[in-house]
Amino acid sequence: MRFVLLLPLALLACSPTGNGPDAECTRQAELDPTVRSIYRGDQGDYTQLGPARSNLMWAKKQAYTKCMQAKGLAPPGGVESIRPPVY
Repeated sequence: MRFVLLLPLALLACSPTGNGPDAECTRQAELDPTVRSIYRGDQGDYTQLGPARSNLMWAKKQAYTKCMQAKGLAPPGGVESIRPPVY
């Protein structure tokens, strides 16, 4: 009997927690046109440290912040993050 009662709780504990606004904005940042152009472009290996990865991380952060601001969960304005140098 205990097993039947604990099974739903165990299944909920194993389910992904990607339903909140944070996870939604992270997914939306991956679909941002700037981020997608970096993935498509020939800017080098963005999986290793270097200018291509810096550009990718900057673009993702900008898209994420824009999404959170649109939802009213991040304050508008503020200090803009440092853009990586272009090599």
